[in-house]
Amino acid sequence: MTVLEKPTTQQKDPDPAPSRRRLAITPVRALAALVALAAVAALFFGGAWLLALNDDGLELAAEREAVLVDARQIAINLNTLDYRNVGPGLDEWERSSTGTLLDEFRANRAEYEQVVAQTKRATAATVMEAAVSELDVRAGTAHVLAAVDVEVRPEGQAPTMTRQRLELEMTRTDQGWKASRLALVRTPS
Repeated sequence: MTVLEKPTTQQKDPDPAPSRRRLAITPVRALAALVALAAVAALFFGGAWLLALNDDGLELAAEREAVLVDARQIAINLNTLDYRNVGPGLDEWERSSTGTLLDEFRANRAEYEQVVAQTKRATAATVMEAAVSELDVRAGTAHVLAAVDVEVRPEGQAPTMTRQRLELEMTRTDQGWKASRLALVRTPS
């Protein structure tokens, strides 16, 4: 062939290799791929959901949250009392406690009423921080540490603020978590 001549036929490979073939993406193939991908995702997330349902960690977390919520409220209840309305405040102490702590409140109730009436003070508590330090779900016991600010308002005087660090031993009852022991936590000076 000379330079000026044009080739009359082009050489084509009658059977190109499969790797060179272009696969035509049809709507049917695209839909099948999406269905397969959705099935894999459903299996994966369904399996993860089933594993989470049987995870003891979820039960423990829920119980920890329940004891913390109850302990925070109990710390407020046991540090809030108004000399003008002592009876309902002491009733709240009893509803918030169980075991030996409840026995102590009941045994000393008259004395508590007298002391609060004589001092003519009202207290209002706010829990600043609280954390569950121990939890035994099987035994139904827990220990909670709480930082409580207590505003003390003596009659005719300016209010003062005190901070208390408390350890509450909590016991699960049919009515929820209640305090079975209460102690002040001393900080090193």
